[in-house]
Amino acid sequence: MASSGGIQIPSRLPLLLTHEGVLLPGSTVRLSLDSPRNMQLVSQRLLKGTSLKSTMIGVIPNTRDPEHDTEGLPPLHKVGTAGIAVQVVGSNWPKPHYSLLITGLCRFRVSSVLKERPFVLAEVEQLDKLEQYTSSSSSSSSEDGELGELSQKFYQAAVQLLGMLDTSVPVVAKFRRLLDSLPRETLPDVVASMIRTSNKEKLQVLDAVSLEERFRKALPMLTRQIEGLKLLQRSRKLSPDHQKRVLSVRKGGVFPGRQFNLEEEEEEEDGDDTAALERKI
Repeated sequence: MASSGGIQIPSRLPLLLTHEGVLLPGSTVRLSLDSPRNMQLVSQRLLKGTSLKSTMIGVIPNTRDPEHDTEGLPPLHKVGTAGIAVQVVGSNWPKPHYSLLITGLCRFRVSSVLKERPFVLAEVEQLDKLEQYTSSSSSSSSEDGELGELSQKFYQAAVQLLGMLDTSVPVVAKFRRLLDSLPRETLPDVVASMIRTSNKEKLQVLDAVSLEERFRKALPMLTRQIEGLKLLQRSRKLSPDHQKRVLSVRKGGVFPGRQFNLEEEEEEEDGDDTAALERKI
């Protein structure tokens, strides 16, 4: 839980309800919004606001906003992410909707819903220290004991993963340097938002309020990614004539001002068994 002397988010936040994607602290995602309450939140809060505070909202994952504003609210997911709206784009095709780019700041828990219309407003309890996602210091208060061992193991696995990527891509080397400057307690969120994981797995990381539990949830995802790349490398050796696919690093957000999304480029055509194996990985 955030200390009273640290940076605080507002105690009341308008809530964005989404069932597609999971916003983790330190990551940036783009959401498409077309339900009544979410549309009202954007038009009445984000587009009319003139202060930094007016751009801060809470994102509740795994919760579908009803298609009609006359319907009651569904049960809200227990943990959400406070975020800053970076960009809003509106469109009327194929139907009216907004595209929202938002950067996650910290976790919160909904204490009570204050109103449901025209958009959801709730009393919230901040769960993370906001400073850890805005500081470039690598120092951490979790360097001792089992938590310190988990932190070091996770860091070493992240370094191993980066070492398996194409080092000729400048952003890989840049991220390697960035990894040393990030506070260790932010790594589970940052890595889980970068690598390919399911929304269910991202929810497990989001729900892990305890830092130790967060490391334990995210480490298997990182290990699986490493093992998948090892298998991919072995398959390439068995098929020397197969054209090597390059792992691209696509810029995916801001942390703070710098975050990268690691994804494999999609192939347009079906290939041989090796290509099929790569797609499965």
